[in-house]
Amino acid sequence: MKSIKYKSLPEKTANVLLDYLYRENYPVGAKLPNEIELADQFEVSRNTIRKAIQILVDKKILDVKRGSGTFVASNRNLVDDPLGLTLCSDDKKLARDLLDVRLMIEPKTAALAAENASTEDIRQLQTICKKLDKAIESGQNYYEIDIEFHTFLAGCSKNLVIHNLYPAITRAIILQESIITKRFGETTSKAHWNIYEAIKNHCATDAAYAMQVHLIQNKQRL
Repeated sequence: MKSIKYKSLPEKTANVLLDYLYRENYPVGAKLPNEIELADQFEVSRNTIRKAIQILVDKKILDVKRGSGTFVASNRNLVDDPLGLTLCSDDKKLARDLLDVRLMIEPKTAALAAENASTEDIRQLQTICKKLDKAIESGQNYYEIDIEFHTFLAGCSKNLVIHNLYPAITRAIILQESIITKRFGETTSKAHWNIYEAIKNHCATDAAYAMQVHLIQNKQRL
């Protein structure tokens, strides 16, 4: 028991702050409240908040820009590899296996999102769908926006555990892009819009079905 390392106040605050980002579903690039507001909200000193933010910066979850503020880093869901997937050398099999796992998890995630998404969540999800359409129309590689959609949707579920699984989901999308040479932008766009509409209408069954169809289409591509 003597060897157990107890967390310091900044470490505890960093964990609470991270939970706050997930619960409030802060999207990539979103700006956090300033140090004074955060200190008041979490009832700690500004110095503690500053140290907590630095802990999350070191983990590449937050990004501090001098003169601008603190922002959610673009790679906040690529930080860890909790399942040890980087040790798998057969990318094609890993991509297929990850899709099987996604079929187990993401339809239920979409159903939870339909039940729990706020008005602002739904608006942001629509914005991401529009951004995807714009990227497809201009011929850009859209996989990062695809990742953003699925990651933000996970936040809409309001389930904190699901967030910890998303590094694996993200790796699945990246693997697909490295394996598949032909993209199906219009199919992806339509699938995302179907999922969005179900979540907007707070219909859990439709959301789960739309996500299942989307993932089965991806599996067929593989």
